[in-house]
Amino acid sequence: MTHGENPVIEDFALIHDGERILETGIWSELNETFSGEVEDLGDVTIAPGLINAHVHLELSHLKGKTVQEQGFTNWIKSLLSNPLYDLDTEAVRDAVQQMCAEGTAFCVDISTRNGAQVAGIMDELTMGFYACCEAIGVQEPKEGAKFFPQKEFNHGRAAGSGHSLYSTGAELLQAVKAANDAAGLPYPIHLAENEEEDEIVAHGTGEFAGMLKGAGLLADCGNKGLRPVEYADSLGLLDDSTLAVHCVRVADSDINILAERKVNVCLCPRSNTYIGEGRAPWEKILKSGINTCLGTDSIASNHDLSMWNELEYLLKNIKISLSTAEALALVTTNSAKALKIDDLYGSLDKGKRAVYAIIPSHLEDLLF
Repeated sequence: MTHGENPVIEDFALIHDGERILETGIWSELNETFSGEVEDLGDVTIAPGLINAHVHLELSHLKGKTVQEQGFTNWIKSLLSNPLYDLDTEAVRDAVQQMCAEGTAFCVDISTRNGAQVAGIMDELTMGFYACCEAIGVQEPKEGAKFFPQKEFNHGRAAGSGHSLYSTGAELLQAVKAANDAAGLPYPIHLAENEEEDEIVAHGTGEFAGMLKGAGLLADCGNKGLRPVEYADSLGLLDDSTLAVHCVRVADSDINILAERKVNVCLCPRSNTYIGEGRAPWEKILKSGINTCLGTDSIASNHDLSMWNELEYLLKNIKISLSTAEALALVTTNSAKALKIDDLYGSLDKGKRAVYAIIPSHLEDLLF
């Protein structure tokens, strides 16, 4: 198994009460004083419960219903040809159950219209979560507005998120950020995902800009020639509670800004490939010291919601060497830090949730 600073511990055991880890150590030592029911997992390697830092579960009914590798605008057109927000609760339930079965213990779900229903399903199935209500539109926020419900859940919390710089008004993005900050919550936002975003933020032009304008969703980004990261920084959206999702289109200067602001970055490698947006400069982002984690994005832009498959894709395509600890951190400790949940998730330490994942045997050669 993997644990703490020492990445591999042979003959590992943990004692738990069904909710929290009570003790960890070597089985041959713990067995001398422990009396109770024992589950022997056999000859496997376990890791802390995995964290999917970016997913849209309300789109779980759209598997295989969008075009692949044709660019963002064509993907959006195919996405919009479907009934996006007609929530299929069984599809969501199946998706969450599959995630749990593969070892995902926590996810950041982004919902535009169905946050409460999706949160209820995750809570029922004991998936840890942030249920983020996505702010989209150019309307000015009303004074005293609530951007996410103040509802109590057993296994997660409601939060807010910004959709993007080009589809959400600056004041609304800032207001949601302030609300999340006040509640001690991370602030997810799609950032620097594609060429279309570059053009809209810098100049307010392009085919996609026309589509947004027709739908009344084109935000005024000032047309000052700024790059998305520069513009987000000018709005005060970037700090250590921000989770910048995608970051495909980031120059060295953008990476420097993200690093200086201590922004957390969530990469979604397979989604970017599926859509045909290119890939983020993973190597530069990781070498910069930016706290980096992984997410799957939705089933409408990926083949599945498996964090193991996401990690495998990155490890097979990255051009730098990652240690076992560095690789697993992308789906455990780094994610927990970014999401402010490292008191409960990210490692197999005493006091944390008693959740773990079994590393697939075919990944062991990549990881060890």
